[in-house]
Amino acid sequence: MAKRPVEDRKVVDLYMRRDSRATIKDAFGATIERGADHDAPANEQILGLLANILVDESLPFYVAALDGTVMHTNTHYNKIDGSLGEMTLAPGAADCVGQFRVPSLKPVIDDVLASDTTVRAEEIVSINDRDRIFLGRHIPIRNERREIIAVAGTYEDVTMQVRGIEEANKTQAQFQDFARASSDWFFECDADLRVCSLSDRFTAIVGQPASLFIGSRFEQFGRFEKNLEDRFDGPRALTSRKPFREQLFVVSEPNGSELKFHLSGVPVFDRKSGTFEGFRGVGMDVTSLYAQADERQAAKNNLESLFAELTRNNIALDVATEQAKSALRAKNEFLAAMSHELRTPLNAIIGFAEAFQHETFGKLGDTYIEYSKDIRTSGEHLLGLINDILDVAVIEGGGLSLQLDQVGVEDLVAKAVNMNIDAAKTKGLKTSGLALSSNLCVLADDRRATQILVNLLSNAIKFTPEGGEIGIEMTKLGTRLSLTVWDTGVGISKEQQAQVFEKFHQVTDHIYSRRQEGTGLGLHISRELARRMDGDLSVDSVLEKGSRFTVTLPIATRANVDGSFI
Repeated sequence: MAKRPVEDRKVVDLYMRRDSRATIKDAFGATIERGADHDAPANEQILGLLANILVDESLPFYVAALDGTVMHTNTHYNKIDGSLGEMTLAPGAADCVGQFRVPSLKPVIDDVLASDTTVRAEEIVSINDRDRIFLGRHIPIRNERREIIAVAGTYEDVTMQVRGIEEANKTQAQFQDFARASSDWFFECDADLRVCSLSDRFTAIVGQPASLFIGSRFEQFGRFEKNLEDRFDGPRALTSRKPFREQLFVVSEPNGSELKFHLSGVPVFDRKSGTFEGFRGVGMDVTSLYAQADERQAAKNNLESLFAELTRNNIALDVATEQAKSALRAKNEFLAAMSHELRTPLNAIIGFAEAFQHETFGKLGDTYIEYSKDIRTSGEHLLGLINDILDVAVIEGGGLSLQLDQVGVEDLVAKAVNMNIDAAKTKGLKTSGLALSSNLCVLADDRRATQILVNLLSNAIKFTPEGGEIGIEMTKLGTRLSLTVWDTGVGISKEQQAQVFEKFHQVTDHIYSRRQEGTGLGLHISRELARRMDGDLSVDSVLEKGSRFTVTLPIATRANVDGSFI
């Protein structure tokens, strides 16, 4: 029979294994060259041995010589061969039997010769556009001298089995991934609730070999406690063979510290008999979680303690505040009453002293005139002190009454200057800076605004040495007007400037200031009066160069005087 061209042969490439990385040379494992003592026997000798070969005839079957020449195929092989189209299982097309060597079969034969036993290999072929997996078993055929003279093979369709194993492996891998993501370790208990299996991760966490725990109950190497949700259902679930979740289990380490785990488990029963076989479960290391919870609880307890202490302090402060208010009201009432009581006799004393000084009732000696002058000066000073105390009592007691109206700035300054000009001239101060001309008006209480300026001018005169200078400046700032009383006196330090408006404070950082008398209430009263008239009072001073006290008041308009707009 004529030899068919190679391109007409229907031969599958057995080198296409499941591992596509394998090379042609090692596709079927180790390959050796056949020795000289393995010359291919005659075809009839091989075919004569077929009757003695025990194979499963229900599977595709072939016999080939050692040089790869196909000698025999059965009906099942031919059926599969017909369904494969242009490709087929080795050893080749059925119509090539006894005629041609099949090159793709040679590596299988070499593997059989090398191993001197049956060789197995999986082959993947496409049938009706679906991949099928066949397990090939290539069996050595021996003569009477136990020499291999041929190779016989069968193919079993193991597609379903392989796919099932692959799917099971995939499912198992997914389960392992989920388990690793949701827990730290695994455990199994037998029907007596004794630990029969622990994952390596548990022993790695506790730092002790698993043999110390296998065969023990959980209670023998740890203890169950209430979890963060105050649940303690694990022990009861174990004894009643019910599932449980996140039961706190505490294990003590050799160094005395404690490891805390959340255990979750399910009971296991025999599927056929229903017999209880034990538990399977997982554990999660929650030591750090409970440490954080303890820290939060400690912080909460500390905050609650601080809050309770703060509440007690607030209550005590409220009581003390109320007591202070009551005492302040009593003090102010007392001062107001006493001030009124003292002012009446003082006015009489000052009046009689003034009459004696002017010799209203007849001639007096020079000595008595000097005495009356001293009496008048002391009485007026004492009256000023009483008036200051009364003003503070009225302001703090909420009894201050102001009559806000348009007050001409020029008239306001003139009145204050007139009350202080004699004292300034007597001390030899330059007063040219006291002249002020303006047609503006401020919204203020005339008497109280005058009191502020008189107080500021009096202080400027008091703390300016002889030969110094005092003055008044005016600045318009939008809807407000600033009047600044300045001097070239001793000045005030930065530290003292923050305190000059406090009650009873007097500047004492200069030897000249200690010679001045007063209550230390004037600046405090002046600032409070300015603020009650929607203004303010501030100071800017430099030691040995002088001070500038600025009172700010709103400019009077029709809108803020009678409620209408200009």
